[in-house]
Amino acid sequence: MNKILLVDDSRFWRIILEDLLKKDGYEVLTSENAFQGIEIALMEYPDIIITDYNMPGISGLQLCLYLRSIPAFKDAGIVILTGSDDIINEFWALHSGANKFISKMLPKEQLESELLEFIQKKYKTKVQQSGYANNIYDVLEQKMRTEILNREVLSLIQFARDEFYVVSNLKNFLEYFSNFGTLAFMLLSPVEGRIYNFGFPLGKDRLKKALIRAVEKPVEPSVWTFLGRYGNEILDDFVSFVVKYDSSEIGVIAFSDASDPRSVYKVLVEAEESLGLLFNTLNLFRELKVASSVDNLTGLFNKKELLKFLDEVHSLSLYGKKSYYVAMLDIDDFKKVNDTYGHLVGDEVLRKIGEIVKSNTGENAISARYGGEEFTIVFTNVTESDVMGTIENILQQIRSTEFSSGKCTLSCGVASSENYSSPTEVLRAADNLLYIAKKSGKNKAVYLSSQKESVLSKSSQEDEDAS
Repeated sequence: MNKILLVDDSRFWRIILEDLLKKDGYEVLTSENAFQGIEIALMEYPDIIITDYNMPGISGLQLCLYLRSIPAFKDAGIVILTGSDDIINEFWALHSGANKFISKMLPKEQLESELLEFIQKKYKTKVQQSGYANNIYDVLEQKMRTEILNREVLSLIQFARDEFYVVSNLKNFLEYFSNFGTLAFMLLSPVEGRIYNFGFPLGKDRLKKALIRAVEKPVEPSVWTFLGRYGNEILDDFVSFVVKYDSSEIGVIAFSDASDPRSVYKVLVEAEESLGLLFNTLNLFRELKVASSVDNLTGLFNKKELLKFLDEVHSLSLYGKKSYYVAMLDIDDFKKVNDTYGHLVGDEVLRKIGEIVKSNTGENAISARYGGEEFTIVFTNVTESDVMGTIENILQQIRSTEFSSGKCTLSCGVASSENYSSPTEVLRAADNLLYIAKKSGKNKAVYLSSQKESVLSKSSQEDEDAS
């Protein structure tokens, strides 16, 4: 049987309603004002609160807002009774947290019927094991604390374009409440998962799996980015907090060896709505960035992003006096695939080749779809033999892959940036070498070393030897 708290400054209405409710067997607690009502609620944890709207001091609307700010009363049933002179703004009524508004001016039978129908629903207050607040002044302080915490988190949204800056400042914010041995943030978006590691001594894959375990229905990002330092130790004992937005799990905050873990977790709970909004905003910015820089079909960078990256790499190469390499790859006889099998099959070939190219380019290279059936790879901080080995692996994987249109091959030209004054010249040199590869039989790579010597790839040399 539900425990009911009745709050009304009118002795007449308290008697009328108390008799009505007790007649049906309910346990009824009464209060003549909202201050006293909140104190009783915090001691007795009633499942149903029936309150008058217009009372001296604190109104029924404010009482409702105070109680809803306490987790224990999240699922309690709250009815606000209104008199003939009460005018309630519709906006505040919708956002008060009350489940129902009932007019005292209704006929007696209808008023009783609506109240009893409401009370019979399954509302339940969760009794706090440890006190969240002891009186109204604690409630007011808690509400002020929650507002300050949420305002602090929301202030970071203005910097959402710089995700690392936001995450770093969020880390600094949490460190006001505890010292941490380790701290990590995981953001989950379909286009990219990001992990920012501050001290976890785990490997990248182990930390990713450990954080994913905290999520019930994890998003599966197409790519992952890891920031911070990683190690090889085993550490599974940590506290995790799942960040949600509109019931979707979009991130995890994890920590261990905290000097005050309860304080940190309480802060995260109090600021969970703002954290959800912040993480969602960061994900939206990341998705917009990916959409503007990634080719939709292959998942590789698009031409615009490639040229931007190439400009940066060329400037760094001039400053550091280190060469980089550009590879231009083109699918042989791709027009025949489209003409014979149609563009849907052609798109599948492009998608599969994009996957092979991407899987072979590590941390020291980026790959892009340059346009049509043409792909580009930019290699940095690698040796010429490393570049040749990667290109040969790609060409060989393409040769051995069964496509729905049959066998497929690539031709490739690779140029070193040494002795070229602009990225455009390096691209043009690689494109010229690609042209040579096409004209000399296709299904091969032609390289231009730093000494500007054209060298046919090993696979093409073997073809010549065989002939």
